[in-house]
Amino acid sequence: LVGDLVPAHLGVDVAIPQEYISEASQRLRTYKRISSAESEEALMHIHAEIEDRYGRIPEPVENLFAYGRLRKTAEQILVVSIDRAGGGVAIKLSQNAKVDPDKLRNYLSRNEGASFSPSGILRVDSGEDGPIRVARAALEEIRM
Repeated sequence: LVGDLVPAHLGVDVAIPQEYISEASQRLRTYKRISSAESEEALMHIHAEIEDRYGRIPEPVENLFAYGRLRKTAEQILVVSIDRAGGGVAIKLSQNAKVDPDKLRNYLSRNEGASFSPSGILRVDSGEDGPIRVARAALEEIRM
């Protein structure tokens, strides 16, 4: 699942700047390490290692880490896709999504502008936090 969870659909820059990591093979290795990290601890270790080696982490790379966290959460919950929609995000849940109905109901009642359609699409406003962080926070809140 999560076939449509690609950064371009969220309108967020997750590219590692060439000025930050100049060697193409090291950039590719870094993408692979972040995308295959299995835990928050692993991501924190990679983050510290990259910052130690290359200096202060630029925003697109921070976005890449946030995207990695979102992707992992979406896989665990069985999300089909996440896309930018208007001023927010549309999260398409699979029929077998690991979502707690009571938590979803509570989330919808506390978040003005959030909605859930019969076809399994949760719409959430992005606000100041941006689509990646808002989508992950919503998923974390409604998961079983």
